[in-house]
Amino acid sequence: MEFIVTHENADFDAIAAALAAHKLYPEAIPVLPERLNQNVARFVTLYQNGLPFVRQRDVRAGSARKLIVVDTQRPIQLRGQPPDTPTHMIDHHPLARDLQPHQTFKFEPVGATTTLLVEQIREQHIPLNPLEATLLALGIYEDTGSLVYGTTTPRDLRAATWLLEQQASLDTIRRFLFPPLNEIQQALFDSLVKAAESRSVEGHVVIVSAVEVDRYIAEISSVVHRLRDTLDPAALFVAVAMPGGIQLVCRSTVSALDVGEIARLFGGGGHHRAAAATINDKNLADTVALLWREIEARTKPTKRVADLMSYGVNTVSAGQRINEIIRPLRRIGHEGYPVLDGGQVVGLLTRRDMDRAIEHGLGNLTARDIMNAGTVTLRPDDSVTVFEQRLVESGWGQIPVIGDSGALIGIVTRTDLINHWAQTHPPAYPQDKIVSGSQIESVLGRAISTLINTIAALAQESGISLYLVGGIVRDLLLYRRNLDIDFVAEGDAIHLTEMLQKRLGGRISSFRPFGTAKWKLDEQVAAALHLDARLLPDHIDFATSRNEFYEHPTALPTVYNSSIKLDLQRRDFTINAMAVQLSPAAASGRVMDYYGGLHDLQARQIRVLHSLSFVDDPTRILRAVRFQQRLDFTIEPRTAELIAGALPMLGRITGERIRNELTLLLRETEPENGLLALQERGALAAIHPAFVLSSDVISALQRARAVQDWPWPMPELDMAVLYWHIIAAGVPLIRLPSLLERLLFGRGMTNSLLEAARLAQQADELAQPDLRPSQITAILKPASETACLAAWLLAENPLVGQRIRRYMVEWRFIQPGINGHHLQKLGLKPGPRYSAILNRLRQARLDGETLTDADENRLLQHLLEEKDGHDRA
Repeated sequence: MEFIVTHENADFDAIAAALAAHKLYPEAIPVLPERLNQNVARFVTLYQNGLPFVRQRDVRAGSARKLIVVDTQRPIQLRGQPPDTPTHMIDHHPLARDLQPHQTFKFEPVGATTTLLVEQIREQHIPLNPLEATLLALGIYEDTGSLVYGTTTPRDLRAATWLLEQQASLDTIRRFLFPPLNEIQQALFDSLVKAAESRSVEGHVVIVSAVEVDRYIAEISSVVHRLRDTLDPAALFVAVAMPGGIQLVCRSTVSALDVGEIARLFGGGGHHRAAAATINDKNLADTVALLWREIEARTKPTKRVADLMSYGVNTVSAGQRINEIIRPLRRIGHEGYPVLDGGQVVGLLTRRDMDRAIEHGLGNLTARDIMNAGTVTLRPDDSVTVFEQRLVESGWGQIPVIGDSGALIGIVTRTDLINHWAQTHPPAYPQDKIVSGSQIESVLGRAISTLINTIAALAQESGISLYLVGGIVRDLLLYRRNLDIDFVAEGDAIHLTEMLQKRLGGRISSFRPFGTAKWKLDEQVAAALHLDARLLPDHIDFATSRNEFYEHPTALPTVYNSSIKLDLQRRDFTINAMAVQLSPAAASGRVMDYYGGLHDLQARQIRVLHSLSFVDDPTRILRAVRFQQRLDFTIEPRTAELIAGALPMLGRITGERIRNELTLLLRETEPENGLLALQERGALAAIHPAFVLSSDVISALQRARAVQDWPWPMPELDMAVLYWHIIAAGVPLIRLPSLLERLLFGRGMTNSLLEAARLAQQADELAQPDLRPSQITAILKPASETACLAAWLLAENPLVGQRIRRYMVEWRFIQPGINGHHLQKLGLKPGPRYSAILNRLRQARLDGETLTDADENRLLQHLLEEKDGHDRA
């Protein structure tokens, strides 16, 4: 026999979950606890004939084969229940105790346990009658606060919607969830209002109300709900001492205070928004004192302005004229700028007001003339609530932040508040994304982990906020090894690098206009850290957090100092616009994601940060495809549209920048896939009309990668260079020079690429049946080794491939025994005759006319005599 049980003082979610479990496991008997919440008891009494429950007192569990426990981890005990009965628990609260060998546990973060079971009922097409659907809906509605608690998830809404489709009655739900208070409950409510003590704890309003009554009062949760709606605190704790113990009911509307955790300290339970406990070992005064002590110890600080703001801010002087400042302010791109007069904030100048002034021909007005006047400011320690009030009261979208001295130190915006809300109101049971030290070590290795920790410690010591940024963060989150290490410092990155060099060695190079530095690692650095130098990267890049704007499309950026948030904003894609904070130590490991990078990593998609990104830097088009292929991601639809619209901009980028980006693509594992993707999107044609990849070229690229043993030794072969030769060999010779000129290849590389194309496109010349080795050598001699290798890979005729291989392995090394010194000793004057004679001698060797030195000397004598005869004639 199997039984379904839940907790004492059962609420609607407990009873509804038990009914849902019975629908899924019809052979299991749902057991009704002896003590039910008052509204639940009324419902069961009214509708008991239509429900399958049996009373706890009527159950004998001595022969129980299994227990199914719902909505709790501390169920009621059945009479005769063996202690090791196999038990499966289903709950929407995380596991809070160690499991015993006979226990299993299922948890998913939804608003109600009933939701988990309703989803299975729906999937299995199990029919429900209206009464069953109503009870199940009561379970979801009660535990989610009618679907408005912060723990409510889309799954709860979908489950509730489906139950309404099964004819659940909203009128019945309203009648049992919001009953009027009876006379006794109203008296208790009045007493609790008078006894309520309110305190501000870490920026949150918390109320504790404790009273003593001389009779048992059932269903005090209804009173607590009414009290919470009346007083509207962040958290409410109600303790009512009555015969049988103290009833503690806890409610919270903020994630900063987990009332379930506090209830568990008193022997109760629940989740972080609603919980309860029955206290039998303390008096009311001690309970209240302990409550406040635990509340103050366990409440997390509310977010402060300092957590949201950007440090450093672009400002405008009150006397500056609009037509003098609008152009640089438009380039920077912010929506509003503090206006200063004598160093004090006197207003806010918005881009909209500037644009309107220019449109009306009022560019000669000053910032003071059109600004939103006022001294609206915040301080770093102000709470988010104060920030919200300032936004509402002022109507400003950006609020300047001042320090203790009154000097402007930063700005906080409406967008910052929206991002804060997105982070503090995610799905149930959120957790900050953390990259731990052990994760860094497991992905990058102990040597790199030691190096990063050393750098972070020095930044901490120097009071510098330091972040890992860019691709290494993306790859750490994907558990991919990446030794291209970039740091951003909110402070002087060059000074930090100089301190590292002074302490550990190495060499540094810096570029102060951009605030960047490169630290070259060497044996001295490795020795100082007691590491193997072979395990360290060649260098590490450091940058001061900065932002940038573009004077015109495709230009290199103009840079100014900024915060980490704005530094990340200037990057190419959301997945590359994340940082891992390393200093200060209290925030170490926290992932800074302002632009949805974590979401896009999970969705496996490439998303651009803003709509003009490809216009600002069209090489990002090439980069988007490179990351798409490397990570096996997709390019999200809007980003794909922006790529298509920005293709003409590729024609305005310098050939060197395009070539460098394409070379990076050629260094990927399967570069032909990225090249084909670029071709399909029209990017190659936008670079140059002759840039076309044939199927033969793609096949040759694939063959090059598959070759295990090259036909001749290639000890220093650069695969990207070989790929360029294969690509060039597929471009018609008549059009190739203009493509190479567009990509700004150097003279040597250009000649080599042209030779590869000549050999591949004139392969018939090498396929003639009666060619002598000397003739083959004459054809191949002008070509580089890489050009010959490309031609070999592209050769369709096996004879051509054999001849190229023979030339590379044998014929190119064959030389005559006689050289210029011999000719000089014979009295011949240096000149063109030397070359003609030596070439003829080499041809003879290659073609087997001369097999020995004696043969060669006879041929030389013949050539000299033939020449003398011609001269005498």
